[in-house]
Amino acid sequence: MIELLHNVFSTSKFIPHGHCYLWKPGLVWLHLVSDVLTGLAYYSIPVMLVYFVRKRRDVPFGWIFLMFGTFIVACGTTHLMDVWTLWYPTYWLSGLLKAITAFVSVLTAIELVPLIPKALALPSPAQLEKEIAERILTEEVLRESKQRWQLALRGNNDGIWDWNVKTNEIFFSARWKEMLGYEDHEISNHLDERMKRVHPDDLDWVTQAVQDHFSQKTPFYTTEHRVLCKDGTYKWILDRGQALWDEDGNVVRMAGSHTDITERKQAEEAVSSLLNQLENMVEERTAQLTRINQSLQTEITERQRIEEALRESEERFRATFHQAAVGIAHVAIDGRWLLVNQRLCNILGYTPEELQLLTFQDITHPDDINADLKYFYQILADDIQTYSIEKRYFCKDSSLVWVNLTVSLMREPSGEPRYFIYVVEDISERQAALRDRKQWEEQMQASLLEKEVLLKEIYHRVKNNLQVISSLLSLQSAYIKDKHDLVIFQQSQQRIASMALVHEKLYESQDLAKVNFGEYIRDLVASLFTAYEVNEDAIALVLNIDKHVFLGLDTAIPCSLIIHELVSNSLKYAFPAGRNGTIYIEINQNQDRQVTLVVSDDGIGLPPNFNFQKIASLGWQLVDALTNQLSGNMNIQGDMGVECQVTFTLI
Repeated sequence: MIELLHNVFSTSKFIPHGHCYLWKPGLVWLHLVSDVLTGLAYYSIPVMLVYFVRKRRDVPFGWIFLMFGTFIVACGTTHLMDVWTLWYPTYWLSGLLKAITAFVSVLTAIELVPLIPKALALPSPAQLEKEIAERILTEEVLRESKQRWQLALRGNNDGIWDWNVKTNEIFFSARWKEMLGYEDHEISNHLDERMKRVHPDDLDWVTQAVQDHFSQKTPFYTTEHRVLCKDGTYKWILDRGQALWDEDGNVVRMAGSHTDITERKQAEEAVSSLLNQLENMVEERTAQLTRINQSLQTEITERQRIEEALRESEERFRATFHQAAVGIAHVAIDGRWLLVNQRLCNILGYTPEELQLLTFQDITHPDDINADLKYFYQILADDIQTYSIEKRYFCKDSSLVWVNLTVSLMREPSGEPRYFIYVVEDISERQAALRDRKQWEEQMQASLLEKEVLLKEIYHRVKNNLQVISSLLSLQSAYIKDKHDLVIFQQSQQRIASMALVHEKLYESQDLAKVNFGEYIRDLVASLFTAYEVNEDAIALVLNIDKHVFLGLDTAIPCSLIIHELVSNSLKYAFPAGRNGTIYIEINQNQDRQVTLVVSDDGIGLPPNFNFQKIASLGWQLVDALTNQLSGNMNIQGDMGVECQVTFTLI
């Protein structure tokens, strides 16, 4: 044993390793410094591994870190031994250390092979961070959900109830009891306690609504009925609930809420009363318009009779004229009478020879010369081909005669003026008749103006009355606390405003019976954009309106309400969360008097299996009812945006 140790540590049998480097200082120092630094690094790494394992005892497979540390220390020792053997050739000791290092290395490698799959199965830092983040998020959502539920119970304006169907026990929230004026201890938690407070007239259909929901005929339980308060009065409530079924299809519980809608019911009754008054007012105004129309029809008939009498008089005059012939003359360019017929001589009292010594200016009344000369020069300049005027001539006996003078110019083949042809008709008698007719027309014009003023006043007053109703609704809406009810009031106010706008356009129209519907649509849509505070940069408006579409009152009001409902739906639902888009409105009329109205948008479109006839929406019901009122057809497309097309025929 002693001999073995002597051989291991003996230095006499070998030469130092430095002889291999020929003791060259540069080469010796290179290996010396490299091995020393490598050894120091190998000794420092295990220290840090041991420190890490001691601090993180939760780290799995901590023993492998210790084996790595042992392996690294052994490697560092071999490097330091290489420095020792530069001067002291203890190669047996150096080999023994390398053998130990080899054993530790092989053992570490063997232990590492089965450890690799286990290490790979551990979650990565990214996976750990994701799981931790998801857990934190889930805990935060649960905490917020619990807080929202607690706040909802404390701050919800609706009454909450929860019915255990098996035990017939009901939980009532404090707000439920407060709405009916009861203290917490004054109502027991039993179904009979609730049902006995339902108005007797409403009890049957409330019970039926519950049964329909339990049998799954209706997806939700919803009723509007009256409930007895503590002071003996009844309140209207909107009762809503949702049942829960077990695996066998039996109802185990139902939870819901009820909302006080008494003010809304009172408001609906007030609106109904106002609408009845408005209907009566419209009927009264319609009767007035009918009487005015009958009066105008009578006056038109009388006017036609007078015009017919005038036509008969003119025909008799024309027959006499043809029998007696008219005055005809050729007049030179300088105004001299060249050739006249006997009828003209008879009209003026001159002989043909006497007229040929005169010009037409000589016998024309001074007040008529300028007008005659103006046309005279225009026909010479070829601005007009012929002209006809009524003027006065002086007869030979100095009397005046009214004549209808028609003048045309004869030209040479070269285009040079040759002479004028005068056709002179004695219209003295007709002039007197025309003076009488002019007086009658002035009287008729004054009468028609009076009727137009009256009709405009009616339109103006109807518009003012509608605006009064709109103002009343606006004042009433200030007392409505429920946002849903407030929206209903505002929509009613906008519908009445659209009807008032029709009467305003009729009042401003030149034709009091019809309104230019293109101008009306622009004003209506502008008011809706203002009412809904639409950003014009976000929602564009495109109009394609036939300027020749004029609608009467019976057609304009339904069309205006249809456009109002469709544009309002687009502004409210088509562009959520600040989405940009376009609203398109088109109206045109073909030769068969068929009117096509299109309102569309490129918004989010309609839900699948949309059927407006099965939706409890007042807007869609109005559009359907108004389309039927117009005897028209409606087509709705909702695949890409929403497009509603209404066609009807003007009668």
